[in-house]
Amino acid sequence: MKRRKGWATPPPGPTSRANHRYPPNWQRNDWLVPFVDGAACIHHGHDTDADDHSRCGPAIFCCPHAAIRYVTLFPDSREARATWQPTNPSYLTTWLHNGVHVFYFVFCDPDHADGLLAIGLGGSWLHDALWHRTSLDTHALRADRLM
Repeated sequence: MKRRKGWATPPPGPTSRANHRYPPNWQRNDWLVPFVDGAACIHHGHDTDADDHSRCGPAIFCCPHAAIRYVTLFPDSREARATWQPTNPSYLTTWLHNGVHVFYFVFCDPDHADGLLAIGLGGSWLHDALWHRTSLDTHALRADRLM
């Protein structure tokens, strides 16, 4: 095989069975992130110790359809007042280097057209999902159904 100079293009990630609705110019690796006053909306994962932030992390959404559905379900949430920005995994990875251990993925249910699922992922599961090496569909059975 002959090597060529230039940027390597990652192979397409596994496709999702979900009914994503992407806008024009959407980059296939982007995530949709809600920001309020310049900071990402954070899901607080500390149930018992208010000083333990090891399970706190940003909420990131698979597509605008998931974001609209979430705001419809939770109109009083911080996300409902947020500025939504498509954000690439390279930028989100910088958050990992700054001490974030968990991301909370909100994604379209692959089995129900208007369903919405959420799951917190860390470690290698986080990296694989963030870079679209695995589809969030693989986590659907363990995810929480949002209603």
